[in-house]
Amino acid sequence: MNKMKKVILLLLMISVALQAVEPKRIILNLTETPESSMAVTFRFYEEIDTAYVHYVENADDVKLHLRGDTLKVVPEIAYTDTTNEVAQYACSAILKDLEINTNYAYRVGDGKNWSPWYTFTTAEKGKKDFTMVYLGDPQWGYKTYLPRLYDEAIKTVPDAALWYVAGDLVDYPYEDWQWDAYFEGAQKVFANYPHIMAVGNHAYLWAYRDHRDKLPPTWQPHVTQPENGPEGLEETCYYVDYQGVRFIILNGNERLEEQSEWLKKVLKKNKNRWTIVGIHQGFYPCGWERDYPNYRALFMPLFEKYGVQLVLQGHDHAYTRTYPLKQGEIMDDPSKGVNYVISVSGAKQYPIKSKFDSLYVTKGEEGQQYFQTIDFSKDSLVYKSYTATGKCHDKLVIKK
Repeated sequence: MNKMKKVILLLLMISVALQAVEPKRIILNLTETPESSMAVTFRFYEEIDTAYVHYVENADDVKLHLRGDTLKVVPEIAYTDTTNEVAQYACSAILKDLEINTNYAYRVGDGKNWSPWYTFTTAEKGKKDFTMVYLGDPQWGYKTYLPRLYDEAIKTVPDAALWYVAGDLVDYPYEDWQWDAYFEGAQKVFANYPHIMAVGNHAYLWAYRDHRDKLPPTWQPHVTQPENGPEGLEETCYYVDYQGVRFIILNGNERLEEQSEWLKKVLKKNKNRWTIVGIHQGFYPCGWERDYPNYRALFMPLFEKYGVQLVLQGHDHAYTRTYPLKQGEIMDDPSKGVNYVISVSGAKQYPIKSKFDSLYVTKGEEGQQYFQTIDFSKDSLVYKSYTATGKCHDKLVIKK
């Protein structure tokens, strides 16, 4: 072997060694106290004993690595690829005692090998204006069509406080390549914008085997979400209060009656000025003539009694928004009823085929991707839906 070949081989070996300990699948999630804490989840593909999150108040200089705090994390084995049982090492951390309304820089690693520096900003205390992004199902187009949608959303609302995804992050959760592709395509938004996520029905596809009513061990190692929901539904049913808005995320896949009882308590004690519900399945579905009357019976009377303004859903791979509804009737004022939205962000698209056409104030076009923004202020909620090229095709204003 000549000298040049030896150098190339050495460089390849070094590259492989570095890649083995490079942290992957980095994502920020909101906690119950978003003004003073932030959750970070990541993983390694090779075995490590200890991982770290290094965080510091963001600044202009290039000496961040010499300052700040470092949180030690003990990795846990996570079998994401359940077909081959390939072990990975998942890391979950909650950064606590952060300063209110402060921009932080952070990185994750094994102490020697680190990710790039990313940033996040903690929430303000009390009822303050902010903007968020809402996405329907990603599921397909992880590295092809979804990244352009993320880029357009960032251009439209670069200062979004949080992003919400309405479930079905991937199509088959037991196929690890899908998680890889999803996180690679979304890394820019996952690592810089705190997320809250609903769990979809595809998260329950347990390799097409039995136990579809039980969440497999491929969901929770990817996120670190609040655990303030019913026991046993941690990180899939929860709520977050963010600057005067209560976000309530429901798990539409199991134990619905129990969640209804929990929801009543959460809504009854709510002192926020706006209330938003997120769930994967639609209350007025628009795909394949689906219908879920039990969902409406269990949850909608509570939405109406306690003043929920918006319900943000996915599942049907299309776009629809209802008129404001109360007891199934159309209201003439968006503030007098509940507004139900279904959207889709990924490349998997269905035609609209619904028994609820008369209740839709607007519908999207088949085959189009959408992202939504919601502006919250003291007196109004402004909802807008955009196409992948940034065209606003739908708008809703709710006044207090």
